Amino acid sequence: MKDLLKAREDRYKYLDKFPELKNVELLEEKKDGHLVYQKRKVKLAESMPKILATLLSDPSLLENSTFNLDTNTHEFTLAPPGSENILKISGVSVYKELGPDQSERSYDVEVKSGVFLMGAAIEAVIEEVHKHSLEKDKNSISEFLNSYKV
Repeated sequence: MKDLLKAREDRYKYLDKFPELKNVELLEEKKDGHLVYQKRKVKLAESMPKILATLLSDPSLLENSTFNLDTNTHEFTLAPPGSENILKISGVSVYKELGPDQSERSYDVEVKSGVFLMGAAIEAVIEEVHKHSLEKDKNSISEFLNSYKV
């Protein structure tokens, strides 16, 4: 579990090692006791669904997150800058130890769009994009975990 949490943190320290994460920029990080607050900008230019691109002047999402070091719980929101009514992704991710060398990360994510007549379509497209992002995230963490074994 300790290695998993280290890998989770390291992937954003060494973004140059992961071209698939090049669209993520850490804007701010502060620690307050057992809480770590982060703000990141996720550039979506390449993966921006056309249905959404027409509605946004800035093809990016701002992520605000809090990671609780005591409970290994990550709470986050992502939304276009100043346009939460167009799209908002909210979620909770929990890291759990299952055994000495086994752990899991679970996700509960909600995607909401307030765009008239197109909200459901935007939500469906963004859910797929977010699933793909989680897969890339999982792969980057796995690479770090494998590098710790060498």
